[in-house]
Amino acid sequence: MANKHLKIKDLQNKTIDVHSHVGVGVGSYICGEYPYAQSAESLYYRQLAGKVDVNVVFPLLPDLSFDLAKMKHGERVRVQSPLSDPPYSIENLMLMREIFDFCPELSNRFIPFVSLDPVRDVEPQLRALKNLEHDYPIYGIKIHPVGCLSHAIGILSTGNKFLDFAEERNIPFLFHATTLPNDEYSQASDLLHIAAERPKLRFCLAHCLIFNRQMLDAASSAANVWVDTSAIKIQVDLALQCVAEGMISRDSLLKANYSDHLEVMVNICEEYPDLILWGSDAPAYTYHCRRQQGDGIFQEFGLKGRYEDEVGALNALSPTLRRKVSNSNTLDFLFGHTLEPTS
Repeated sequence: MANKHLKIKDLQNKTIDVHSHVGVGVGSYICGEYPYAQSAESLYYRQLAGKVDVNVVFPLLPDLSFDLAKMKHGERVRVQSPLSDPPYSIENLMLMREIFDFCPELSNRFIPFVSLDPVRDVEPQLRALKNLEHDYPIYGIKIHPVGCLSHAIGILSTGNKFLDFAEERNIPFLFHATTLPNDEYSQASDLLHIAAERPKLRFCLAHCLIFNRQMLDAASSAANVWVDTSAIKIQVDLALQCVAEGMISRDSLLKANYSDHLEVMVNICEEYPDLILWGSDAPAYTYHCRRQQGDGIFQEFGLKGRYEDEVGALNALSPTLRRKVSNSNTLDFLFGHTLEPTS
């Protein structure tokens, strides 16, 4: 392997952002949505401003697998010969090249995960990953089911070789996750089922699970599951919006003062101190788009946050909790060094 693989000892006492993106979302750009891009260099300057040492990074959406002309008109339709074939092949390669070839002086500040479509073109995607790992270190796998229009649960059947690939290499999964009922692809209950079926693997479920108390309790009871806080400011805004629209019940949420995302951060970390990982979702701490949530189901998002809001949430914690959610819990997720062995 040509590039150094960071170890636990290299990351101890570092402030780690477990959820951020490097790359471009062409579909978002042509549809006039935001955000649509972030470079490693631009993220580095956010790190400096926020006193963040290291970011876990992965590509944005798999837009190059869809018909871009139709995407401009709001249709997400796969093409027979996509530009990125198999899914994410261009995106994963460019992520690695940006970190290790174009910005090698910054490479010790980034932990790259590859992205996958959990059910389509399984064998070609695996071949692409095996070629990639000859030259670059792969620390984990990010899956965005709703972005792929692929049901996450399919990874247990059609995509089970991805689970085997990760287990053989002792690398974790980070899933886009939700508890909103209109997203048929990324349900937290499905992801918890996957984690239960593959107890030797480690899983992070993103976006606070929209603060659903039942799902947070279930995740907390699983030895191989963590939950990240990525884009907590706009997740709080979204939760309030969905309560107001009757999509979810306020009683289903973690008890907290939802008028202040800093207080929500403190509450969720105090309630689940071993479960929570800090992540920003940079640059998607602001989110303006029309997203397909299911067959003929769309949701409009118009949410505004800043990297400072995410760093502020971390800094609202006590020093002990801050170290846990931005370092020791994160190292457990990344490397599994405190997990009990599974027979």
